[in-house]
Formats: sequence, structure tokens, C-alpha cells
Amino acid sequence: SQTSIIMSGKGTEFFQSLLGPKLLEGDKEVDIKSVVDGKDYVAIYHSAHWCPPCRRFTPAFIKAYEEIQKKGGKTLATIFVTCDKSEDQFKEYFKDMPWHAVPYSAGEYKGFAGKSGKHLNVRGIPSLKIFDGEGKLVESGGVGLVSENGADFLKMLDPEEKKKADAAAMESLFAAMDINADGYIEKSEIEKCFSLIGAPPHITQQEVQTLMTRDADGDGKLNKTEFCVATYSVAGRSPKWLAEAVGERLKEEKKKEEAKKEFTSLKGMDFFKALLGDKLLAKPDKEESTETVLNGKEYVGVYLSAHWCGPCRRFTPKLAETFAMIESKDAKKLAMVFVTCDRDENSFKDYWGTMPWNAVPFSAKDYTGFQSKAGMFLGVEGIPTLAIFDKNGKLLTDSGVEKVSSKGADFLSAL
Repeated sequence: SQTSIIMSGKGTEFFQSLLGPKLLEGDKEVDIKSVVDGKDYVAIYHSAHWCPPCRRFTPAFIKAYEEIQKKGGKTLATIFVTCDKSEDQFKEYFKDMPWHAVPYSAGEYKGFAGKSGKHLNVRGIPSLKIFDGEGKLVESGGVGLVSENGADFLKMLDPEEKKKADAAAMESLFAAMDINADGYIEKSEIEKCFSLIGAPPHITQQEVQTLMTRDADGDGKLNKTEFCVATYSVAGRSPKWLAEAVGERLKEEKKKEEAKKEFTSLKGMDFFKALLGDKLLAKPDKEESTETVLNGKEYVGVYLSAHWCGPCRRFTPKLAETFAMIESKDAKKLAMVFVTCDRDENSFKDYWGTMPWNAVPFSAKDYTGFQSKAGMFLGVEGIPTLAIFDKNGKLLTDSGVEKVSSKGADFLSAL
């Protein structure tokens, strides 16, 4: 059977059974033997033009691949197996790749249902499987390996090199998780680190228990030797990834704390000007002072949203309807200010055009986006976010989206 040929074959025979006898080199066909023979490693890359994660990963893989070819040393052949739905899509995507591909016409060898897709159990893309020259699978998680290590990913296939890299990564992870820099990691620090990277509570508690099994002296905390006694990963994430993720999140948290300090002594209009800037846009496209817009309002809503965000586009009409109902009863009740997280001014203008309230100007870079004063003050990580303040600048809720969704025009009375 075909499966037994694949399982028993070696070298070129193995790769030919998975990928076919011919490959594309640019727009000409070559024998697979000329591509894989004598190579230290062969990578099989399932990907597609229609897949956004693939389009994000491919440029990083191209960069790593080209650096490897330039440096010399261990040799790598890469074969692209398309999961595209048309030949035009395949050609458009493949033209920028510096490696070989299974021809689009070789139906039995391409796609999820092709021989390599079935044999390697490819269910999601991008998928990068790396083999030695004989056809032994040495790395099934090639996408993560390349993403973390760039052109050094081939070195990570060498057990000794990987051991050294893992040891260095564990030291970096210890330094990142030792939040108070006292030379020990305590349970509370582990909990905080996992919370920062978004781990669910049950995973956090599970990993606290796993790591605390390294507490050889039983003092309830981990010194560097205990923590680094062996490598560690969670949910397929390497210690290097964890160290970088924890480090970044701690930096972000520090920035947010510093951003909040700026507002501690501010109240009323001074607070709102520091949060939103001195000028706001009013319809159709004129600037007004923040004071003019907000003066005399009982509540102030700050709405972070973006045109590219599906949940935002679904929620905005509901918020607009709610705002109109409140304003029709009492024009002094609520002011609303849109803080855009859009990436270009046209998207901002189109989106703001659907809203019946004021906006921070797109050009006011300190006051727009996730890293805006409002974004940092509120610790915004996802949108839509609706925060409601009283007229003195006291935050009443940053869960306005949920409150409007459940209470409609009565949401203010529930604050």
C-alpha cells in the first residue's frame, strides 16, 4: 500500500512518495532527487495565500531560509505544499518564495487531502514539518521553532545546541519571573506571571504546582538552581517564549502604572484634557475645545473602538441607539468621545461617520490607539472598550460594553 511505501522508504524514495517525482523551481519542473539528495534537512511547508497566519509567517520563514543559505553549514531543502483553492492564488503566493513547490497540477500531492497532508496529519496551517535527509521527522512544530529562533532554528535541531539554548532560556525565565529581584521565585510571583500572559486560573494553579515540585529544600520558594534544574514548557510554549512574554507584559504593566500616576492629582476638566487632549472633533469635521464639549455633562463615556474590529462594528449601532435615547431625554446627561484604534485616517473617518458623538482627532497620536493616554489609563487590551466617568473624572466602570448590551438606555442608572 501507499502508506507502507511511505513508512518503509528512505531519503529520496520517502520524499517522492509524499511529494511526487517532480517539483517546481520557479516556473520550471525539476526532479525531486536533485532537490532533496544530500541535504541535511528537508522541510515540508503546508500553507495558503487565503490564510492570514500563513501570510504573516511566510516572510519570517523566507528571511530565516535566506540567511541559512547565505551562511552555509547545515543544508536545508524546503518544499511548499499549497492548500490554495485556485492556481492563480498558488502562483501569486509561490512567486515570492525562494524554495521549491509541489506543482498545483499534482492533485494527489497537494492540499490537506494530499499524500503529505494525510501522512503528516496536517489539520491547520501554516504547518512546517522538518525531516533529516533520510526522512526521519525531527521537528513537527517548525512554525514555532522558526518564529522564536529565526535563522538559528536549524541549530535547535541539534540536541546539544538545544540543551544549551534551553539552559540559557531557563535563566532568562528565572530573571523575568523573579519580579522583586530577591533571587527567589515564590508562588505569588508564578501566579502573577501566568495571569499577565492571560493563562486561565486552572492552568495557573496547575503550573504553580508543577514548578513547585522543583522546591528541593522545601522552603516554599525556588532559587535559581532549583528553578533551572530542567527545561520547562507550557501549552507548547518554550522557556524562551515565556521569558519574552512575561518580560514584555511586566514592562507594559509598569508603563500603565506610570501612566496612571499622571492622573492621580487631576480632577474634572483637567483630568479629561489630560486623558483626551485639549481639542475634540465635532460633526461634520470641526475642532472644539474639550471643555466646550464636556462642560455641564453629568457623565462622560470614552469609547475605544476600530473599523477593522468585527465586535466593534456590531456593538457601535447599539451604542449609538442607546446614546440617542439618553440624549433625547436629557442632552446634559452623557457626553461620548470616540478614541480610535484604526490604522489609517480614512478608516477612522468612515467609522466615525456612523457615530453621533465627538472624537479625538486621528492626528492626536498621544490620545489615540491602545497606547493612548486613555488606553494606558484603562489598561485596554481588547476592543470595544467603553469606560464611563462622572463629571469629576472618577471612573465608574470600564465594562460599559456589557452594561449597554444588557441594560440599553437604562445602563447609567445601574452604575
